[in-house]
Amino acid sequence: MADRLSEEELADRSGTSPEHIRRLVDLGILQSEDGAFERRDVMHVRVVRQLDEMGIEEESLATALATGHLSLGYLESAGRRFPRSDVTFAEEAEAIGVPFATLDSIYMAFGLPRPEADEFVRQEDLEALREVRILFAAGLDERDVIRMARVWGDSTRRVAQYLPHYFHQTVEEQFRRRGLNDNDAYEAALREVGLRVGRSGEDLLSWLFRRHSEAFATEHQFGHVETALEQAGVRQRPPHLVETAVFADLTGFTELTEESGDDVAAEVALTFAQLATEVAADYRGNVIKLLGDGVFLQFRDPDDAVMASLEMVDSAPSRGLPEAHIGVNAGPMLYDEGDYFGRTVNLAARIASQADAAEVYVGEPVVRIVSGDGFRLIEIGNFELKGIAEPVTIFRAERR
Repeated sequence: MADRLSEEELADRSGTSPEHIRRLVDLGILQSEDGAFERRDVMHVRVVRQLDEMGIEEESLATALATGHLSLGYLESAGRRFPRSDVTFAEEAEAIGVPFATLDSIYMAFGLPRPEADEFVRQEDLEALREVRILFAAGLDERDVIRMARVWGDSTRRVAQYLPHYFHQTVEEQFRRRGLNDNDAYEAALREVGLRVGRSGEDLLSWLFRRHSEAFATEHQFGHVETALEQAGVRQRPPHLVETAVFADLTGFTELTEESGDDVAAEVALTFAQLATEVAADYRGNVIKLLGDGVFLQFRDPDDAVMASLEMVDSAPSRGLPEAHIGVNAGPMLYDEGDYFGRTVNLAARIASQADAAEVYVGEPVVRIVSGDGFRLIEIGNFELKGIAEPVTIFRAERR
């Protein structure tokens, strides 16, 4: 019996009363053997309480369990309690040297639940907050740290949010096609895929982060080397190329959605995103943002930007996509929190809105700095663009 729990022990560990445990037994949600329970029942009781707080009555759970449409096995993880430290959030804020309100803002920027001042910090949180301590100790102010937290929080949240969606739509669907009901399909998917994958998803995320970090860190270090050589009078730093913004959109996407439905439109958007990613890789560009029926890309070389745009326009029909129309503009751009801002970006988007199907329209700043190898730019006129005070001269790009 050492590996089993009494009614009182189960009630104490799950945070409820013996009377509530007996009620769950009467409903058939819990099973006991000579008045003893399995240790996993602690998680089951916690999950039942959580579901009741969310408005799902215990009687409804009991019925679904009895008919075989529900099991509590895959819900056990929701009943786990992460160990708490003996440090409150107010004490941790004092140790870091910031007001509790600052720590509260950092948690909100991370996208995590807001802490209470007298709440004990989870042990894993305490270890992560050591990184925050280092940043403040280095002299960064609250705004700097919150900016970092917002980028990390938003990016990680998007990955975490997508994984259950992908698992349900893609992995579980393979088991539903075998005739299993929703609950059994989820159980089978967890058993045959989820449990076998284990923590490898986290490992994959760590690996991918390291690979991306390596590339950007190397680029950053190279910039410092160039600065050092210039300051030593050894080598003049090469002039910085003007960055280029590209907005690519699909023609008639709204009509496609109305005629063919959301599923078809989503598949088209994913195909276009893949095309843009491939072309950007071939022409030394970066996909900055996916916009449903459009993509925002950044290039360091305006010639690459124009050639990549022509490649996307030419390749879209062969991928089964509607024709694309694209706007290109060059000039200074402000980079922060993983995105680009400024007049150059706004103009590129406005130019794209003027472009006809299968056309690449280019702003005048691009014309002044490109070499034109492989393409030519033809002036098509001055345009009044929304939000832009003066008319803008626009050119059409064509392959030579």
